[in-house]
This record gives sequence, structure tokens and C-alpha cells, in this order.
Amino acid sequence: MVHRSTLTPDMRDELAADFMHEFGVSENTATMATGLLLTIASSTTEDQVEPEFQQAIVQSHERGESWAAEFVQAMIAKRLPGYRDTYQRAITTGHDPAAELVREHLLPAATAAEVVTLLAGESIPATTAADDRQDQREAPAGRPYLADVTCPSGTVKVTVDATATIPSATVRTDDKTGPSADAVARSTVFLEGDRLIVHVPDVEGVGGVTQIINRSGGTTRIYQSAGTVYGSVTGVRIVNGNVIVGDVNGASSSIEVLVTLPAGSGVKVDSHNAHLEVNGPIAALRMDTHNGHVRAGIVGRAKIDGHNGNYTFDAIQESVDIDSHNGHTTIGSYSGSDARVTTHNGSLNLAATPQATDRIEAHTHNGSITLRGVRGRQDLDVRTSTHNGSVHKI
Repeated sequence: MVHRSTLTPDMRDELAADFMHEFGVSENTATMATGLLLTIASSTTEDQVEPEFQQAIVQSHERGESWAAEFVQAMIAKRLPGYRDTYQRAITTGHDPAAELVREHLLPAATAAEVVTLLAGESIPATTAADDRQDQREAPAGRPYLADVTCPSGTVKVTVDATATIPSATVRTDDKTGPSADAVARSTVFLEGDRLIVHVPDVEGVGGVTQIINRSGGTTRIYQSAGTVYGSVTGVRIVNGNVIVGDVNGASSSIEVLVTLPAGSGVKVDSHNAHLEVNGPIAALRMDTHNGHVRAGIVGRAKIDGHNGNYTFDAIQESVDIDSHNGHTTIGSYSGSDARVTTHNGSLNLAATPQATDRIEAHTHNGSITLRGVRGRQDLDVRTSTHNGSVHKI
């Protein structure tokens, strides 16, 4: 037992100085905490001093005492790495993180709940270099994440890593200076709960003219889109049937967003002219784009709103919803219960597995539709339509 009557002023001052040094609190807060600790120490057993002191601090905080609010915040900040480790282990092993914080760190239940709220909603801003922006910080493990990416142009490459416990992202370009390098420097990457948020701003001062030629049903149609062009536009290039008119003098290199996700995660991309590539099985995929291709392996649920682009999947396991104007869709294996693909100019190839059920809906104005594995299937509701093209149900 510690009796206040036996303490000298120097001992009190020394204890207050220790509080100021360890937690970085003000002198007034350290003095108040010292008086509270000594009061508790003089009236309880040694093993109860720490938990009762913390509980008293929290109660003072709840009563609105400003010195206690400062002490609680300083205490959490000081011990947060240890709290975070306990929180992550609890999430990974399926235990209650608040209960584990109480057990391992002797926190009062109210403080443990406050720490859990803090860690569950933790938002971590990225610090990055101009040509290589990356964020990979500690976060709650053992659960899926959503990569929420805004990238006006370039390529978003997502890798699903079964050994990963936290998501990470890098925004990069080959340029050291110029519009793309500036856009990379202004990009942001941060983790907010279970969302990895990546935002890439527009690349300033770069544009161009793109013409897409689509041939179907004996008819040739040319679609053109143009951005703001700074400088001259010359030359013609043909890439995979797309006629690209012009190269812009002084154009920048492309931007890449490289994302790594734990198993069971999803990706959402908001873009104008970016492509999306996914390596590894992903639970859900959402793409909103004007000019962009999508290439993915095994996907649980897929939804795409696009204008010009081709969409290729090795397999869809649950559902697919694609609305496009110009582009081809290929689904190597479909095992879901809700498929809808609509395009104006483009073809659809889909192979249904024996596990597929319910609706398969495919519509195109100019293009062919080929559905495999659907003939004679009473468990499938197959609906198709085309104006200039053929429909094959095999």
C-alpha cells in the first residue's frame, strides 16, 4: 500500500514529470493524473492500482473534464501499436477485439470500445514519391477489402494474393517530369476501414482523337471521341482493329495503378479512358468507364457500365451485368444465376456450365450472340435479341 502521508513534494513532482515525459501531456494534466493515481494507490492493493486508475481516468473523461480527455488521447496514442497488434490478432482468430484489449491491456470496457472504434475506422494517408506513390500500412487482417479506384486514364492492374493480409496500392509512371508525373504526385492512396481508396487526378494538357471502326452485318461504322489537344496531331495507328488518329506532340507516358488485395476482395473502378486487368480470383468487380477494356480471370459478381471497350472473363460464378455501346464480351465459363449483357455494336460469347441457373439475357443491335451449354436446358431462362447479326444457342 502507498500512503499519501509518506510522500514528499519531490516525489510528487517526479511522478508528474514522468507522466509529462511518457505521454507528452501538459503540466496541469500530469499534476491532476498524479493526484488521482496517489489517491487510488493509498486505498487499494498494488495489482488493482493500474486498472482502477485507468477506469477513473475514463470516468473523468466522461464527465467532461478536459485534463482527462487529454490524458486518454495521449495514453491511446502512446500505446496504439500494442493495441493494434491485439486488435489484429483478435480479428484474425475470430475473437472479440474489445474483450481481448481488456484482457491483455487491462483497459476499462469503455476505453476498449473507444480503441476498437478508432482502429476499425482507421484512415491512413499515403506518403509517396513523385514517380512511385505507394501505401502499405498495418490494418485489420483476416477479412476482404474493396479497392475503390478513381483513375481517369491509364491502366489499373489488380493482383489477388492469397498470402496477403492487407491491401496495398502503387500509382506510377515512367515519366520523371511532365503531366503524368504531376498527376502521380497529386494522387492519393489511403485505407479507410475495409476500403483501399485510390484517387488519380486528370492528366492535364494531354488529349487526342480516337476512331473506332466496327464492322458487323455488312455495315461499317466509325465512332470518334476527342479530348483537348495541346499541340499538333499527326499520323494514324491501327491497334487491334481500332484506328487511332494522331499522336500528340509532347504526350506523356501512361499511368499505372498497381493494386494487391487479399483473397475474397473486390474492386471498383471509376474511369474515362482506363483499362482494368485482374489477376487472381476476385469476389466482385465494378467498372464505370467510357473507353476502357476489362480483362479478368475468375470473378464472383461483375457489373460494367461502359461505352467503348471489350470485356473478357475466364469465369463468372454468380452474376454479370454489362451495358455497353461498342465492344465485345467473352465469358469463358458462366455458373451464375443472373446474366444480362446489352450492347449496341459488338458480339457476345458465353459458355454456361451445368451449375448455371435462371436468367441469361443477351441483346445486341449489330453483332452475333453465341451461347454454349444452353440447348435443352429447362432450368435456364434464355432471352436474346439482335437486329443485324446471328444468334447461336448450342
